[in-house]
Amino acid sequence: MKIEHIGKNIDLTDYIKSYAETKIERLKNYFKEINPSEDSVYIKITYSFEKHGHRNRVDMHINLASIGGVLHAWEESNDLYTAIDYVIDEIERQLVRLKSRRLEERRRIALEKEKNKYAEVKEESMERPVIVQEPMPLEKPLSVEDALMILQETGAFFLPFRNLETNEINILYRKKAGNYGLIVPGT
Repeated sequence: MKIEHIGKNIDLTDYIKSYAETKIERLKNYFKEINPSEDSVYIKITYSFEKHGHRNRVDMHINLASIGGVLHAWEESNDLYTAIDYVIDEIERQLVRLKSRRLEERRRIALEKEKNKYAEVKEESMERPVIVQEPMPLEKPLSVEDALMILQETGAFFLPFRNLETNEINILYRKKAGNYGLIVPGT
């Protein structure tokens, strides 16, 4: 972190510089969270005194090179140290907002990645299923009553079979109400 102090119409003392730098110390945690490289933070503080209005003005300009961000705040006051405090408070508010925006952006990106991951899985599952041809479970023809007895014994939901009377393939199935249905060709 590089700090530059500039004075206009004011005599900059070491005490003023150390006071401002001490106040900036509380912002270091925000800088670490926003951009891990502290060398990419450049702070320019301009102190000026207006003789006509007897007002002190403090401008703070922070350049966050690693993320390409710039923060700026200024304050005027009769007391130079009060102006420094107000500027630091405003910069801290801006850093809190920036941190929350970056956190929200990370959450949005993570959620988007999760959605894309889910979409890829869904696309894979939406591929046409492979149809495997299987032989009839029962080769010999059965009467409807025999097929019903086998369906009840096995506990299956449906049973394809060759009808003994018509020699056609029929399907006997279990209905939700507990009854049974019979599907025959041509009906």
